[in-house]
Amino acid sequence: MKLKANLGADAAILLTTLVWGSTFAVARDILDRWPPLSYLALRLPLAALLFAALFPRQVFGARREAWRAGATLGLLIGFAFVAQTTGLLFTTPAKSAFISGLTTPLIPVVAYLLFRARPSRENLAGIILASLGGALILAPVGARGFNTGDLITLGTTALFATHVSLMSVYARRFDVRQLSALQIVVAAALTLAAWVVLRSYAALAGVGSLPAGLARETAPLAWSAPAVWQLAYLTTVATVGVFLLWTWGQARMSATHAAVIFSLEPIFATIFAVALRGSAEWTGGRATLGALLVVAGVVVSELRWGVERREAEGSEQRAAGEERGAVES
Repeated sequence: MKLKANLGADAAILLTTLVWGSTFAVARDILDRWPPLSYLALRLPLAALLFAALFPRQVFGARREAWRAGATLGLLIGFAFVAQTTGLLFTTPAKSAFISGLTTPLIPVVAYLLFRARPSRENLAGIILASLGGALILAPVGARGFNTGDLITLGTTALFATHVSLMSVYARRFDVRQLSALQIVVAAALTLAAWVVLRSYAALAGVGSLPAGLARETAPLAWSAPAVWQLAYLTTVATVGVFLLWTWGQARMSATHAAVIFSLEPIFATIFAVALRGSAEWTGGRATLGALLVVAGVVVSELRWGVERREAEGSEQRAAGEERGAVES
């Protein structure tokens, strides 16, 4: 049973990573029409309403402890979403993706600082290989300088790493549906509040007082059939579905192990960018080597879990044999 649970957890986090990879291409299309904060102020509140409709008892009947955990995770992911989209106003998508990739090596550091969780040698080796691979895939060619957007994006790596580390703990303590829903409810409230504050400030001080990127947030949204379908996908599959899978999977693995699987995201993102947008974003041999290193990192990390799985399976078989022997005697 434990073997199946571990395999299921791997599959859940892998599917989460695959869907996340698809969101880069889908969200890039929608952000061509809508400003980032306005997009988040639609996506997350809609996801929160869907969670409340699907799991009303888990949302409205949640106890204080569950709300505290959900609020902690929701504030982390909400601030990370807002900061990441704000950073994109001042830097390039390539640099943003590259800096965000630093979350992978940061997760085991945060997990150790918070919980003294020591990663195995296999996990550490996997993290190093995957991080190097991600750098080769995502490092922007010809990018120079470190600007405000880069600094803001760098701050999101600490938020995401802390979120993943805490998720591994909270997901074991609370109902998966409840924890998934509550953190999205809190993140939705945060992004909606940020949008309202921005709009109110623009109304009082004038749109001209805002930077060009933020001034876009005051413009009417350009609705279209593709935008509606993209928003529906990002709300249902990429938020509600993904957070349920993610929470369930992380309840059954360490934060460091999850980080190694998450490192596959740039590979999936590139595949979807080529498939959905026809983007020629694969930078030849460098990116191919990077992809091989990421896969190698995942395989190396899985070696340790393979040993643990076999040990767990052997323990279960021995326990079952001892139980049968006791019954026969």
